[in-house]
Amino acid sequence: MKNNKPLTTPSNNKIKVKGEKEARELSKYLLLCLNSKSKVKNFFFKILFFSFDLNKKKKLDIIENIVSFLNTDLVCYRAEKNSELEKTQTRLWNPLIAFVEKKYKFIFKVTNSIIPVKQIEANKGKLLRILRKLNNHELTSFYFITNFSNSNIITLNFLSNNINSKNAWEVISLEEAYNLGKWGQDKEAKDNLLDKQKHFNEIIKFSQLLKN
Repeated sequence: MKNNKPLTTPSNNKIKVKGEKEARELSKYLLLCLNSKSKVKNFFFKILFFSFDLNKKKKLDIIENIVSFLNTDLVCYRAEKNSELEKTQTRLWNPLIAFVEKKYKFIFKVTNSIIPVKQIEANKGKLLRILRKLNNHELTSFYFITNFSNSNIITLNFLSNNINSKNAWEVISLEEAYNLGKWGQDKEAKDNLLDKQKHFNEIIKFSQLLKN
């Protein structure tokens, strides 16, 4: 990219994109990132390099990481029963569970306790079958969205186009946004949430920019 030389990762893997249009769009965004003073733009490079540096062992490691979220999925843990927050969670999160249960035949238990719930073992096999079919770009998107959101359910909804990025951010930031609205606009909390959203946007940009 620099002086017409191909961009390479820290592991010396070349950044290659199949389509000419995709290559132009990626090059354009990379130049924007390089010229930006925002440190958040460095996060895009981290995701991009991560994807092109994936090998067989790393793929197995990140698949294991993704599967580990099955018993702690954000969407399965609710606030105190009949509270205002729990009602909002039910309204926004229940349709996400219904979608993955219908499309992928998962079965998820929901709790109002902070004690981890042991989900059915069959969920693991179903998730593994999905993950093993993904290419490096898709697997990278899945990994970063899941680690960011603490939810395979949200990731599956987004990558299956059941929700868009705006909806995804709303369900991810639900509790933080609720607390800000309920207890007042704490500047530090508001700034942290804004920074979190900026990082989320870079994950989405990667997911959509290199989408086949």
